[in-house]
Amino acid sequence: MSRKDMLKGLLSRREQELPPGNSDEADPGSMVVTGVEEKKLQHIRSGAVGAMDRTLGKIANAADQARAMIAAGSAVVELDPAKIEGSFVSDRLGSDGEAYDRLVDAIRETGQKSPILVRPHPSKPDRYQIAYGHRRVRVLAQLGRHVKAVVQNLTDEELVIVQGQENSARADLSYIERALFALALEAKGYDRKVIMTALSMEKTQLSKMMALGHSIPRNLIEAIGPAPKAGRPRWAGLAEKLQQSKPAVVDKVLADPSFESLDTDARFDKVFAALSAKPVRAGTESIKSEHGVKLASVERKGTKISLQFDEKTTPEFAEYVMEQLRDLHASYLASRGT
Repeated sequence: MSRKDMLKGLLSRREQELPPGNSDEADPGSMVVTGVEEKKLQHIRSGAVGAMDRTLGKIANAADQARAMIAAGSAVVELDPAKIEGSFVSDRLGSDGEAYDRLVDAIRETGQKSPILVRPHPSKPDRYQIAYGHRRVRVLAQLGRHVKAVVQNLTDEELVIVQGQENSARADLSYIERALFALALEAKGYDRKVIMTALSMEKTQLSKMMALGHSIPRNLIEAIGPAPKAGRPRWAGLAEKLQQSKPAVVDKVLADPSFESLDTDARFDKVFAALSAKPVRAGTESIKSEHGVKLASVERKGTKISLQFDEKTTPEFAEYVMEQLRDLHASYLASRGT
């Protein structure tokens, strides 16, 4: 079944209706003639009764049409963003950066072009839950505007399928975000068939993606962000390098104060580069002055580094360095923001 047919099927159940208060228009279901009103109509002249019957027939037809449109999800209403909550399964990593800023500018200038899809909140009256359109809600709330939405009764399973398929169709989610979305659905107890449908993926692809998501620490993924330029090969390469490296390599990168200021793709590249760097070989090297005078020797053995001074070449220099160690350490900590 195509995504279009699936969405059409989910949004065309005509027997379902919205709770009252979803539109500024009068509730079509309230336009019903009671028994008392019908008795009163009997006392009206026959010509007037005929005209009234025709009018009521038109109203009934209009009400049926309106009700059918709403039940089919065809009626767009405006909602207060304060009454809209996100899906119970997250599908994004942090801020979208420049892409989000462009969306803000576009909606500010031209308005909301397409409605989002929500359902009545399953446990909170007069509130709604997003199936798709999370970023648009954030933007409209930021701009102080109401949200154009289609309100449709959806089960939990239908919601996550629509949510996943809409994002897949728009190519809105990066590879790693799709992997985390799949893992989140699995954690909620959904079987592979539902996850495959939600992400429009076949079984082998999904299994590989979920295995990759499991192999990379969640805190590292969140620190890097969505990294939209990094597809499966790059993330798989990162996972492989993680297995071959010590945790301290990544810890050092994440502790760098400049790391958070980078955009998400640059953060991925920095971690990848650090894991790709060849380890320093054990051995001895010399530290020389700008005039070529040997100041000290550095010897590396495993996790230990020894600094040796030749008092014949640089008398009293070793003592000076030892005296400065506390200040050097304080300066080092200050450079790391600790």
